[in-house]
Amino acid sequence: MLFLPYLDTIARIDNMFGENLRTERKKLGLSTEALAKACGTSRSYLTLIENGKRLPGKQILPKIAKALGVKTIVVLNWYLEDVAKNLHKELVN
Repeated sequence: MLFLPYLDTIARIDNMFGENLRTERKKLGLSTEALAKACGTSRSYLTLIENGKRLPGKQILPKIAKALGVKTIVVLNWYLEDVAKNLHKELVN
């Protein structure tokens, strides 16, 4: 298991997770409020995720997938791609 305690503090230059989340949410015609309710979280938390200020916690990933009608592996891949890009950037700098 990979432990990245500093991940939330990394400057969010690559924000594929948030961009993918916003795109899928808008395709479904969902507001951030509606998606937040479906995921059992707050609108402000989802806004932070969409804007690249936060990555979602592991507990919410399957809830996001279910609310968007996609497989959990799709949402997990968004997450892992974002983490990998930011980790690579952090290691290179």
